[in-house]
Amino acid sequence: MRASARVALLGGLVAGVLSACGEPAHTIRRELRTGDQWHYRLRLEGELQGHTDTLQLEYIDSVQSVAPDGSATAERKLIASPEQLRRLQASVSLLGELKPKSRWKLFPDGRETPLDKGSFFIGAFPYAYPDRPVRIGAQWGRLDGFGSLEVKYLCRLDGLETVAGVRCYKIHTQVEPTPDSLPQMRGEMTIYVDAQRGWVRQIRGTLNMQAGKLTGAFRLDVQGAPAGGTK
Repeated sequence: MRASARVALLGGLVAGVLSACGEPAHTIRRELRTGDQWHYRLRLEGELQGHTDTLQLEYIDSVQSVAPDGSATAERKLIASPEQLRRLQASVSLLGELKPKSRWKLFPDGRETPLDKGSFFIGAFPYAYPDRPVRIGAQWGRLDGFGSLEVKYLCRLDGLETVAGVRCYKIHTQVEPTPDSLPQMRGEMTIYVDAQRGWVRQIRGTLNMQAGKLTGAFRLDVQGAPAGGTK
C-alpha cells in the first residue's frame, strides 16, 4: 500500500473513532409531572387458527402526584362503552380485572405497578427504556411478562425521527420467548419515544404466538399524545 493511501486510511479510522466518541449519550426516561394527562389508542389485530378478531381500547393516564424519586401515582381511565368493557374483560379474564378506573404507580424507567389489588392492563412499555444512557446504535435488553408468558425484548436505539411534529427516539425491538414461556411469542416492533417528555408516542409491530399446535399472528398499533391541554 502506498504511503499516501496508508495515511488516508489511518486518517479515516481516527476520524471515525473521534466521531463515535463525540456522539452524545441519550438518557431516555419518562417525565412525570402532576396534572399531566396522556391519551392512548391501542389496536391489536389477530388471526388465531383461521379466525380474526380486533382488540381496540383507549385510555387516559392522569398523573395525580409525584414523589421525590420521580415516580408518580396516576389514575388510568378506560374510554369504552359498557359492552366494550364486557368484551375486553372476557378476553383478559385469566390475567386479572380490567377496571374502568384504576390507580397505578408509574416510574420514569417505564415500569408500572397496580395500586388496586387484582388490576391488570396491557399498556405498559418498560422495554422502551434502557437502564443507562445510550448512544445511537447501542443495545439493551428487558425481561418481562405475566402469568406463564415470559418474553425477552432486545432493543436498539436507531436514531431520532420526527413523528407527528414531535422529535422522537426511534427504537427497534426484537421480541423472543424464554425457553419455558407459554405461549411462545416472537416478533419485532418499532417504538417512538418523545425525546423531550419520554412518553411513548407510537408503537407498530407484528407478533407471532404458539402454544403447542395453536398458533396466532398479531399486528400491534399504539398511538399516544398529551390530553387535556397538556403541552
